[in-house]
Amino acid sequence: MDRLTIGAVSRLTGIPTHTLRKWESRHNIVEPKRSDSGRRFYNDQHVERLGMVKRLMSEGHSLAELSKLSTEELVELGVRHDQSAQPRLPECVDIVGLTLVPRLREAKPKLGQRYRTFPMNLNNWLNDPATNTDTPEHSALLVECETVPDAAINALAALRKNTYECIVVVYTFAPRSIERALANRGIRGVKSPATMDQVKSAIETQQPVLSIVPSDVTDSEFNPEQLSKIANMIPSLHCECPNHIAKLLIDINGFEQYCRECEDNDPKQKALHLELGRLTAQARMIFEGALKAVAVADNLDLDSML
Repeated sequence: MDRLTIGAVSRLTGIPTHTLRKWESRHNIVEPKRSDSGRRFYNDQHVERLGMVKRLMSEGHSLAELSKLSTEELVELGVRHDQSAQPRLPECVDIVGLTLVPRLREAKPKLGQRYRTFPMNLNNWLNDPATNTDTPEHSALLVECETVPDAAINALAALRKNTYECIVVVYTFAPRSIERALANRGIRGVKSPATMDQVKSAIETQQPVLSIVPSDVTDSEFNPEQLSKIANMIPSLHCECPNHIAKLLIDINGFEQYCRECEDNDPKQKALHLELGRLTAQARMIFEGALKAVAVADNLDLDSML
């Protein structure tokens, strides 16, 4: 149809009429034909384009960036989102563990296109150069361990950055700080005993690993200059999250500092501002973990922005 009114288009797309007018005047998303009296008339192609823009904005894209794309490019971008949302089996899964390997051999879950098994403890595997070389692209690593020492976290973090698209650690004992350290490095932790469905879900999911709520408050991990660079860098069309999170952290850091100053300057309300400062610090740490997780997902080198 090529005689759709703005009210009809609003009902078809779920976009309010005032938003349709704004998208036309400010961003030129579509250009409906006009009658002699100035009444807008849309066609099916306009409806398709408007629907794609609305959908992609819900995926996190900005209207300004989407307005530069053709309808065909919008459709292609939507297809890429659909594909990334589907569970994707890794090309290869390396499985490390004295009990995990025989357990998976018996259960035979479909975790990847093929497997390499290493019935040994994690420390020995990490220190054996023959075990974790020649890893195919699009591979995942599944390891089991009783505890997760800092040395193992650092070694796994290096493998997550340079070798594996996904790393899942099935652990028995780990304090909250260790769970957070894993999450901040893009590594998924699964508490033992874990079912095969839990392990499979952890390997297949495409969502970035987000940090858990911290129990102990630590100092800020990013300095103001670094946050400013991230907040003002040119975002990719795929994701503007690093910019938004960095801007949030700048504000959170400012309020955290404000709480500390109030705590010192107003003895009568010291307890209130002490608690506000603690909660703000926890929020700051959560978003610092989120920034690291997004950086891992988008291959953003945060160290280069120091």
